[in-house]
Amino acid sequence: MDYAEAVGWVLGMTDFERAAAPANSRETADSAGTAARRWNLDRVHELLRRLNDPHLGPVTLHVAGTKGKGSTCAMLAAALTLAGYRTGMFTSPHLHTVRERIVIDGYPCSEQDFADAATVARPCVEAVNADGSYGTLTTFETLTAIAFVVFRARGVDMQVIEVGLGGRLDSTNVVQPTVTGITSISLDHQASLGSTIGEIAREKAGIIKTGVPVVSAPQEVDAAEAILSCSQRHDAPLTLLRRDVFWRRQAATLSGQDFHLWGAIGDRAIEHDLRVGLLGEHQLENAALAMAMLERLRDLHYPVPFDAVYTGFSGVRWPGRFEILNEEPLVIADGAHNPYSAGRLAETIMETFPGRAVQLVLGAASDKDVGGIAREIGVVATGAIATASRSPRSLAPDDVADTLWEAGVPVRPEPTVAAAIDRAILEGGPSALILVTGSLFVVAEAREHLLSAQRDMSAY
Repeated sequence: MDYAEAVGWVLGMTDFERAAAPANSRETADSAGTAARRWNLDRVHELLRRLNDPHLGPVTLHVAGTKGKGSTCAMLAAALTLAGYRTGMFTSPHLHTVRERIVIDGYPCSEQDFADAATVARPCVEAVNADGSYGTLTTFETLTAIAFVVFRARGVDMQVIEVGLGGRLDSTNVVQPTVTGITSISLDHQASLGSTIGEIAREKAGIIKTGVPVVSAPQEVDAAEAILSCSQRHDAPLTLLRRDVFWRRQAATLSGQDFHLWGAIGDRAIEHDLRVGLLGEHQLENAALAMAMLERLRDLHYPVPFDAVYTGFSGVRWPGRFEILNEEPLVIADGAHNPYSAGRLAETIMETFPGRAVQLVLGAASDKDVGGIAREIGVVATGAIATASRSPRSLAPDDVADTLWEAGVPVRPEPTVAAAIDRAILEGGPSALILVTGSLFVVAEAREHLLSAQRDMSAY
C-alpha cells in the first residue's frame, strides 16, 4: 500500500473518534451494525501476537488522565531524545495528519514509515477480523499496532505512550511499562468511563501494573483514593504530586515559565530549577509529573541528564494547547473540550492576560457538555462567535450560540471557523485577545486558516 491507500484502509474501520462515543463501553454494536462488539484487549493482544509483539522490548512510559496527557508525553519524549535515547511517542488525536500520532525523536513518522507499517499490519488485522472470536478491530486499535510496528522498524529504545480513552480497556494497555503516570482526572467521556470522578479514576488507574512505579498529579479526593487503592493492590510505588513533590512558579513570559521543583522520590530528595515552554499553571503540574516520572526512571538505571530535561522541557511546543497563532492581533488556540479543561483555560487567560478583553471563537462536538464549557470559558469573554468545524460530530453554530447566551455571553454565529476568526478579529479590534477553543477540530482549522498548516486526507 502507498500512504493514501494505508490511510484510507485504517480510517475505513470503525472509528469512535469520528462518530459519537458508544453508549456502553463494555458492549455495543459496531458502526455498520453488523456484529456485537465487546470492549476488551483480547483482539489487540491477538493482533500484536500475530505481529510478533512489537510493543515489547523498548523501555515504556505509559500516561493516562483527562487533561495534559499529550503535553506530559511531549516533555518526556523531548528529554529522552536529548538524553541520547531513540524515542518513539504515540499520542492522540491528531490535528492535520495521522502521522502526528507516531513520532520518532521529535518528528512525525514519514508517509513511507506509515505505509510500510500498515502494509505489515494489514494481513494480521484481516486475520483477526476473519477469525471472529474477538470482534472487529477499530481504527484506534489498528493505529496503536501500527505505531508499535513503526517503533520496531526504527529501533526505538524508549517509547512514550499516551492512553487514548480511559486506561483499563484502552488498546495501549497492552504495554509492559517501566513507569506509569496519571495526569489530572475530571469528568469526561462519562458514557464510556462512568458518571463519577471515582468511577473514571478507577478506569484510568487500570494502567497501573504490579511493582511498576506510578506518578499521579494532584486529584480530587475520590480520584486520589481510587489511585491509592489500585497502587497498593498492585504493590506499585506511588509518587503523588502535592504530597511528595512540589513546585512553585518563579517567572513567566509568553515564551515559557521558570519554576522550582522539590520533594522526594521514595526516600531520595530531589530539587531542580526548570523551565517549560508552555503556559499556564496546569503545564507546571504536567512538567512536575514528567520530571517525577524521569526521576523514577533514573532509579531504574535509565539516566536522563538534567541538561537534557531542562532543554527538552523548555523547547516543547504542543500545537493546539494554549498556542499563540498570531501576535497582532493576539490569537490563541486551545483544544479545551470539557468543562474542567475550559476552566483551567480561563484561569490561564486571567493569569497571563489580566484585564484583557477576550473575543471567544467557540465550536464543540455534539456529544460534549457544551453548556458546561460555555459557562467555564464564558467568564473571560466580552463577546463570542459560535461556529462549527467540518467534523461530522460538530454541534451547529446556532446551538453553540444558545449555550453561550445562557452563560451570559453576547454571541453571533458563523458557519465556518475561518469566518468566525475573521469576524472576531474585526469586532475585537487590535487590542483584543481572540481565543479559539472548544474542540481540537476547531483548533486545527484555525491553524490552517492563520498558519497555512497543511492537512492531508487523514485530517477528518
